Amino acid sequence: MTYTEKVLSEESIFKGQIIDLAVQQVELPNGQTARREIVYHNGAVGIIPITADGRLIVVRQWRAPMQRETLEIPAGKIDLGETQLESVALRELNEETGMMTTALKGVAKFFSSPGFSNELMTLFYADQLTPVVHKRPLDADEFLNVEKLTLAEAQAAVASGLICDAKTIMALYYWQLQTN
Repeated sequence: MTYTEKVLSEESIFKGQIIDLAVQQVELPNGQTARREIVYHNGAVGIIPITADGRLIVVRQWRAPMQRETLEIPAGKIDLGETQLESVALRELNEETGMMTTALKGVAKFFSSPGFSNELMTLFYADQLTPVVHKRPLDADEFLNVEKLTLAEAQAAVASGLICDAKTIMALYYWQLQTN
């Protein structure tokens, strides 16, 4: 059996700065039809920045969908037309943490939530960090604090729910593998 669905129609519902929303009518493998709600996103990068003393740099920020603060690895969206993901990662590292690296290592690419979104996240690792000479400003609607956590502190933040997003939890698993 093939699991491919045939798109019969697609209606654009919303076009935004970060996401576009659409509703598809699809033909299922068994010939029946179904409705799919799709979130289109241009993709994002996340960086696992490890300091010389072995701590993870994270950012504390407010997340409106959950109505609470979180701790997350630095990350940001890929702008339309950007193809050099390393450059996007370096921009976000500079902007959110004031750090830079010449040793950026690709870790993984993964879909954040493939049941309804095409957002592809690319994760990078950097453990040779230096302060930037010229820090980029945060986005106009971005407010955050930079914090540094040991692995044990990061694991405690997961247990308490302060670290609760997939990219940061995946980053912690990768970091833990690097320390063993």
